[in-house]
Amino acid sequence: MYQMKTSEEHIVKIAKALSDKSRVRILQEIAKRGRITCGDAVGIAVLSQPAVSHHIKVLVEAGLLDVEKNGRHHIISVNKKALDEFTALVSVSAKR
Repeated sequence: MYQMKTSEEHIVKIAKALSDKSRVRILQEIAKRGRITCGDAVGIAVLSQPAVSHHIKVLVEAGLLDVEKNGRHHIISVNKKALDEFTALVSVSAKR
């Protein structure tokens, strides 16, 4: 699922994922709640289910969200390690 790439590739992938305000809102809300189901995500973003699924997929591919299957439900949580690594990479890049 989440694999570390070169620093620049990693920064760009996450930055692109966070370039959409709906994705930022989804990420913030999941971080606030801890864990949510896909059904809960639709209520957060006030978007259609397919649009929310797309945004979640982008955040998962960037490594920012983890999805765990629990029976028929998918439980979504923030990948805190990836978010911390991104913050560290950005701060190191800014100091160059």
